[in-house]
Amino acid sequence: MRLLPAIVLAAATVAVGACGTNEPTQPNSGLAPCPAGSSPITVSLPVGGVRVIGTPASLDCVELTASDAGPDSFLVVAANANPASDSLAQYAVTAGALVPAAERVAADRIASSLELRTNAVAEGRFRAMERRVLQLDRATGLRPASSLLSASRVRTQVSAAVLPNVGDTLSFNVPDANATNACLTYTAVKAVVKAVGTHGIIVQDTAAPAEFTATDFTSIRDEFDQIIYPTDTLHFGSPSDIDNNGHVFLLITPQVNLATKKGSNSVLDGFFFGGDLFPAGTAPGQCKESNETEIFYLLAPDPNAKFGDARTTSTVRQSVRGTIAHEFQHMINLGVRIRDNAPDEDTWLNEALSHFAEEIVGRAEDGFTDTQELTISDIADFSDSLKNFNAFFGQNLARHREWLINPGKLGAISSHADTSLAVRGAAWALVRWSADHYANGNVAAFTRALVAGPQFGVDNLVARSGVPFDSLMAGWLVANWSDNDNITGLDARYTYPSWNMRNVQLALKVNNNTYPLVPAPLDSGLALDRTTDSGTGDFFLAAVTPARSVKIGELKTSGGAVAYSGARLYILRVH
Repeated sequence: MRLLPAIVLAAATVAVGACGTNEPTQPNSGLAPCPAGSSPITVSLPVGGVRVIGTPASLDCVELTASDAGPDSFLVVAANANPASDSLAQYAVTAGALVPAAERVAADRIASSLELRTNAVAEGRFRAMERRVLQLDRATGLRPASSLLSASRVRTQVSAAVLPNVGDTLSFNVPDANATNACLTYTAVKAVVKAVGTHGIIVQDTAAPAEFTATDFTSIRDEFDQIIYPTDTLHFGSPSDIDNNGHVFLLITPQVNLATKKGSNSVLDGFFFGGDLFPAGTAPGQCKESNETEIFYLLAPDPNAKFGDARTTSTVRQSVRGTIAHEFQHMINLGVRIRDNAPDEDTWLNEALSHFAEEIVGRAEDGFTDTQELTISDIADFSDSLKNFNAFFGQNLARHREWLINPGKLGAISSHADTSLAVRGAAWALVRWSADHYANGNVAAFTRALVAGPQFGVDNLVARSGVPFDSLMAGWLVANWSDNDNITGLDARYTYPSWNMRNVQLALKVNNNTYPLVPAPLDSGLALDRTTDSGTGDFFLAAVTPARSVKIGELKTSGGAVAYSGARLYILRVH
């Protein structure tokens, strides 16, 4: 049993403004809340109570008061709820006297040896190239409908509705994942069919320096057919079928290995390329590389490091499992939006859904429901060398951790989702929390609706949730601190019903038994200029007693009340 963390804050009068990143500038003395003419908004809450203050003109003078014998401890989230991505806001945080916050201590944490491996950066760079080359961002008029694909251009080895046999040799084009234009820079390869399933066709490049065993090929086929395909299609929709064969190719090729430089910390385990859903050609709306079929490109075993770093068959087999679940969502997403002539999804939400696919496939693998609350003891499959944990859960937790460490820097809706692990972690967590609270118990219907749109980005999430973005931000941001913190009277809205986030984060070795989100104590005599991204905020702790209230205010860096859109204070009484 985890003991309640102690938050002991000395009674003092404190002036606080809105905050941004955890990287403050030099003190800016002279700022104070409640400028002349301001009337304080009094906040007195029961334990677990939350107050949202969202009118910019009201943020410069808020008084926290004790509701009983005290002392009362408050979490204050100074947020930027502007729905436009990367809308930076500048403001100040000030403190008039010292309010020390004792370090939070929790007992009975699970100190595991979980090792985390992130690979989103390489895939993100490829996704950025894909959108640029295929002109995916909102350019629906240049995209083909599936019915417009060249009926005469059918590979001789796979005619419509006819499947290849094991042992057949097929020809494919493999896009260069590091090229500035993968439609024009690609490699023609030959590949042998190794397994044919109900939904997947496993093929391996003849140039691969090593092969999986027959058991491995069967395992890849069966996991795709029996777990990944039904789970992803249930939650995101049906994939396109532009070659009318009812299958998806999984091509194992060392061309993917070559996309990662030797010694790199970020490994490209595999990818889907949207150009394969376009007609082959060089005219607008075409892609010369196109295989005109649904296909993934996956890392190949390379134990002797011929095409990059050495990669054993067992390592590669394990590493591509979550990748297939992730990339299949991208394939479905683009196919649905091409079919419906809908605008393409924003990067942050598209990536969030693919990371959600990793999680939801992991739940299916382990027999958990979409909404079952998971703890570290549920997902840490130590008896099986953490195979499912590392394939489907660990990376999401690692990315979420990157955001929790410095939440004000980049928001969940940031355009930096291409390359920022923190943005991807926040985006996954936001979609997960939104599904928990607004799917009405049917997570699959909620995520299918997100894929279908036709809105995109914030507008899409708001439309599917049915509440304003500010409401999403208030519940989600607070939940990242208060989930499973044993706060009496806390509304379930400020939790993740599907996860015990504090439990799983405390278990990660990289967190050193410390929850990575650490609200800043309010220090004496400071007025720090801050900048925060839209779709996020910074976290502070304050304390009051019946004898001394605390005045806080969200201020311009030059003094006075802030005026930017999205300025918010979310206040939770913790103790």
